[in-house]
Amino acid sequence: MENYLHRQIHDLLMSAKRPVFISDERIDGDSLGASLAMADFMAQRGVRVPVYVPTDIPEQYVGLPRIDLCTFDKGVFDDTEIDVVVVFDCSDDQYVKSLVDLIPGTPTVVNIDHHATNNRFGDINQVIVGAPATAYVVYHFFETNNILPSRDAATCMLTGICFDTSAFSNAATNDSALDISSKLVLHGARIQDVIRTMFMNRSVSALRVWGAALERLTEHDSINAVTTYLTRKDIDDNFVTDDEIDGLSNFLNLVTDTDTLCVLRETLQGDVKASMRSLTQDVSEIAKRYNGGGHKRAAGFTLSGANLHCDEEGRWCVLSTDGKEIEIKLS
Repeated sequence: MENYLHRQIHDLLMSAKRPVFISDERIDGDSLGASLAMADFMAQRGVRVPVYVPTDIPEQYVGLPRIDLCTFDKGVFDDTEIDVVVVFDCSDDQYVKSLVDLIPGTPTVVNIDHHATNNRFGDINQVIVGAPATAYVVYHFFETNNILPSRDAATCMLTGICFDTSAFSNAATNDSALDISSKLVLHGARIQDVIRTMFMNRSVSALRVWGAALERLTEHDSINAVTTYLTRKDIDDNFVTDDEIDGLSNFLNLVTDTDTLCVLRETLQGDVKASMRSLTQDVSEIAKRYNGGGHKRAAGFTLSGANLHCDEEGRWCVLSTDGKEIEIKLS
């Protein structure tokens, strides 16, 4: 069935008049890597496909191939000729619907993903839950259709796999991830560019903010978990962006000796974002309780209109807009 869908998607793209790609609402190495690899495939055939992203591209990703195809202008959807929309690495059907509804016509929606929380919202759904990354799914699109990826496409796909496996160190890493990554290197993937994108982009100010989070690590022995937090003041006072401090959860997952961890962070929009990692627990089920999603071992959610508060005893908690404490259960 997977091979059949890959061929169906290929034929659909080859006959499309005006395709548009949508990357996940959360811009990261996999959502960009997967969508840009497919954008390169189309560009190699003379078709420039816009890749919609919700905001400016984070600084660490601006060197990715075909990044010039990305746009956060929703005007790209105001085109009666759009007949195919391909969505990458996104399990939020409402986010996709809000964008597709902007299109005057009724395009075919292709959903390419690997999240367990994806509800198969597309007309064509290539959702492979066991895959370590959406870029891995895209690689199989190339392989099934006997397409030789360019060096740029290979670099994008390797970026996606490295991002979602935390450079082959987390539970998403398996034999297939390593095998396909080696094939991508043979196809010319620029591994030094991937390493630079993932690791060599932390300013001293960003590391200082990480240090604040490390100082606040709190152990919860009864559930074998660790939590920490970052306030808006931590971020703003150090003149860093939210994108610059991304990766903290993955780092803590590598260096802590507890099963589950949760990083809470106040966002620019006035919400509290939770990022969870676990060695054995299905944290996507926890995320679902709070209208979030993700993978079994890596998931998250956002508490709208919430803020972090320190009480008189020095205990930090999450408060809702009406001042009530929001209990976050990590088990």
